[in-house]
Amino acid sequence: MTAYQTQYGTVYDGGVCKDDYPNINLYHQTDQRIVKLQGPALRAFKAAEARVATRRKKHLLITGIGWRSCALQRELWMSDSNRYANPDGSKHCRGLAIDVDQGQGTLRLRTIHKALLAEDWHQSVPGEPWHYSYHVVG
Repeated sequence: MTAYQTQYGTVYDGGVCKDDYPNINLYHQTDQRIVKLQGPALRAFKAAEARVATRRKKHLLITGIGWRSCALQRELWMSDSNRYANPDGSKHCRGLAIDVDQGQGTLRLRTIHKALLAEDWHQSVPGEPWHYSYHVVG
């Protein structure tokens, strides 16, 4: 496992997939959506969310759950290795990836994209405009 320093603190990446990366935090975005990220990634997510907040739409909408257990990621990868990453390389398992709901309209998605980029999130998977990874590429 490698530690990377970010503007919001240290994140951890690499190594064999495990479900207990340091500093994983939960954020109850809405009653039904929970974001599970490493602390610095969560702080960057909230900072991006604050950039796009309006009175009506206070949250970036995330599809499903950003974090996936190693077992679920392995199951997905085994079912379709072209679509899903190997769990030993997936940023979802490490609390360093989110998927942005693409059904929000072009203008709002552009605003969300700019806000995420400003907070050190990257689109790193070709053909997946919804997928963003924090700080480390992947």
